[in-house]
Amino acid sequence: MRLALAPDVTRVSEKLHQRKHPTRFPFWIGLAFEAAGTAAGVGLLGLGLGQERAGLVIISAIILTITLQPPIKIAMGYLVGVRYSHFFFFGIEPRFKMRYGTYLSAERWRRVLLHLSGTVGSPLAFWWVALRAQEALPRASAICWALFLLLVAIQVVAFVLGIVGVRRLGPLGAVRHTSGGAAAYELRDAVRS
Repeated sequence: MRLALAPDVTRVSEKLHQRKHPTRFPFWIGLAFEAAGTAAGVGLLGLGLGQERAGLVIISAIILTITLQPPIKIAMGYLVGVRYSHFFFFGIEPRFKMRYGTYLSAERWRRVLLHLSGTVGSPLAFWWVALRAQEALPRASAICWALFLLLVAIQVVAFVLGIVGVRRLGPLGAVRHTSGGAAAYELRDAVRS
């Protein structure tokens, strides 16, 4: 039943999304943007390590934090049957719009995996840069380790808040709009049903 409704749900979701985010780009442009950002981040990391410039290393970590999460979540989406339609900017943050019907028709455990994969990319970037910078730039490495732990803590807190049913966290917005929070809500719904 859900699979049969997927195209209609996706069509309605696209129209509603178009109202808030009228500027959109083809999916492949988004992937190219993310790949270019990742290449720039890796290049800056190499330059920063080669010249022992902590600022370049930190900037590279920030760029990689932004560009690694979407491809990881998209890859998991494709593995679990969720597809994406286009690319857009949410403020300055790059985002990919999923075909919502494919998300709703996916089994719950697949949706949980999708959201959990969204918690990995950003911390992974700081972890990787911290490891790479450890010998050459220990202070930059320490900053990246601290940011890695902060991002992990944010994801864990969002997950716990979602598990206990907190809907909003003041001005930070809906807990469900975070990857950790969305995974938790999917698990809550599974236990309740």
